[in-house]
Amino acid sequence: MQQWNERFPRLAQLHFAQWCYLLATVFLFLYLLLGLNNTVLAQIGAVLLLLATAKEMWQRFAIWWHSLLGKACILIFYAIVLNFSFAYAESIVNGVIGVRPDVVPYSVNLAALLLAPAWTLIGSMLTLQFYSMLHLLKVMLLLMLRPLGVPSKHLLDDEEFPVWTLMARIIYLPVVTMILILTLFSYFSGHPEQFLNWGETTQQQNTPESLQKQLEEIKKREAELQHQQPKGPHSKVPEFQIFIDDGYLMGNSGFKLPTMLWLNKLVASFNYHVESLSASSCKLTPPEHLVHINDYEVLVVTPDATQPVGYSYKVRVCDSPAFPFGVTGRALVPAPLTDQ
Repeated sequence: MQQWNERFPRLAQLHFAQWCYLLATVFLFLYLLLGLNNTVLAQIGAVLLLLATAKEMWQRFAIWWHSLLGKACILIFYAIVLNFSFAYAESIVNGVIGVRPDVVPYSVNLAALLLAPAWTLIGSMLTLQFYSMLHLLKVMLLLMLRPLGVPSKHLLDDEEFPVWTLMARIIYLPVVTMILILTLFSYFSGHPEQFLNWGETTQQQNTPESLQKQLEEIKKREAELQHQQPKGPHSKVPEFQIFIDDGYLMGNSGFKLPTMLWLNKLVASFNYHVESLSASSCKLTPPEHLVHINDYEVLVVTPDATQPVGYSYKVRVCDSPAFPFGVTGRALVPAPLTDQ
């Protein structure tokens, strides 16, 4: 190790992120030279780029945290992520159970915890774009100030090979962005293997059989749209949509997160096995579970294999000794005695 440091003193001064950029470049060159079939090299390069980006972002995060303005920006960022996570979690739970989500607060908290990584990743992507634009501005200033004789070393970081490192950050920005998008899509779809086998998945999608199947699905979708589209001058233009798995991401109406079927199933299972009641004063027939909505109504949860989430939900009146007339939800109260 000492001989290596003596022979290559500048390479010995490289920090962790620079080594990740260097090794990622080597693996990506090998991936291009040895053929596109060897996806392991591309996967290793992608992981190294993510590690380099995470290391540099963490260093900036630590610097910002030690300033008052940086703490304010970080807290605002996490407040935005928390707000979106809870809002979308309540929307998901409401879509699953069919009633207001405040009757199952623990299911909402579970959904919010599972949605927080996705919203954090989206916020990190936006922050990465802003951070990279600052580096691009630094390069432009560097190129503009050098012909004027103005020293520009203060624009670069105090590290070995600062120009090459800055160029690597800018060149790999689209690559890291695409990796983060693939990671986000794999999280939404609930298939993490899509990120690990992204190269193989792309090759499988480019086979003649898969292309023919996709062409048939496109023609079928176009035929359905033409059949559903009304004739006449006031006919509406069919909505443009980008589909991914079991939901769509974007359309004419704007941005919309896809339906996360795995999260819906997990919320429904948690609600049935953990949060709902298996025994209650209201009349209950196994395997039914229930959640109290108010003094008169209950939400009955029943396992149902025909439903997409595996459970069916129904609101009915609580039939209990306190309210023996379950049809009306009110007990018979005797009339008060009056003097004749």
